[in-house]
Amino acid sequence: MKTRLTEPKFKSAIGVAGWLVSRIACLGAVILICASASAQNLFVSEYNPDDRNCNEVGYCGNIVKFTWDGTRSVFASNLIRPEDLAFDSASNLYVVALWHAGIWGGIVIDKIAPDGTRTGFASGSSLPLHLAGDNAGNLFVVEYSSGIIYKYKPDGSRTTFASGLYHPVGITFDSAGNLFVVDNSAGVTLGSIYEYHPDGSRVTFAVLAATDRPAALAFDSMGNLLMGDLGGNIYKYKVGGIRLNSRTIFGSVPNGAQSMACDSAGNLFVVNAGNDNMLYKFTMLGVRSSFNPRSCWCTETLACIAAEPTLH
Repeated sequence: MKTRLTEPKFKSAIGVAGWLVSRIACLGAVILICASASAQNLFVSEYNPDDRNCNEVGYCGNIVKFTWDGTRSVFASNLIRPEDLAFDSASNLYVVALWHAGIWGGIVIDKIAPDGTRTGFASGSSLPLHLAGDNAGNLFVVEYSSGIIYKYKPDGSRTTFASGLYHPVGITFDSAGNLFVVDNSAGVTLGSIYEYHPDGSRVTFAVLAATDRPAALAFDSMGNLLMGDLGGNIYKYKVGGIRLNSRTIFGSVPNGAQSMACDSAGNLFVVNAGNDNMLYKFTMLGVRSSFNPRSCWCTETLACIAAEPTLH
């Protein structure tokens, strides 16, 4: 009796094990398929320094949209030197324009609805700005020159969220709603990555090396923080554990990672600095490839990139 009862159980165990193996294999295949493509649309700002069709000084620009397979289309046009981009939770796209009304420094932030309708959202800031949107629909803006982080509510009203930074150059949110900012060195101290909690309190997440030239931050789909450096490297800070100086080199680009965005499939997209008009894609394992064919970029200069939020 025992032998007869045990034998079917043993065979059943083998069957279950086989089923699990097959399911794991299928899951692995799905992961590989997902990692090979972007899970959502990507938006990139570009401008042409020699195009004077929209103003007397040039720098006419567009926001271009890439689908998961790399298909490119123009989402918004006739912008004046568009730079950093960020989405809010409702998929409205915000873009910084460094030229306005033909005047350098007349910076505006435009809001572009999903249907492409564009309106002015904010103005009055100076020098390059870096943007990030939270899950509540607020827009956070870091001002490079003053070292201030502003919080804009959906109605456009502004408050000061934090201050005291030197020259902040990158900003992003983690999944818990904490804001991360990378700040350049003040000349006598090393640069740092700061973590701001929703109440505005701050802790030091990482201390940078003296040779670092930070430019951008992004979280990957596993919650690890990536920092793009104008020296060419992309550094990875793993989630959990001691973070202050614990990092590895995730990948590199020829001229410097000036803007980055991660999609929900685990891919990282990087705008390469240096006017070579290349957009690179990294898989979760750090394998690099060119995402945009060079032939589709003639005179435009790529600036910044953002990934459209996924629908829940």
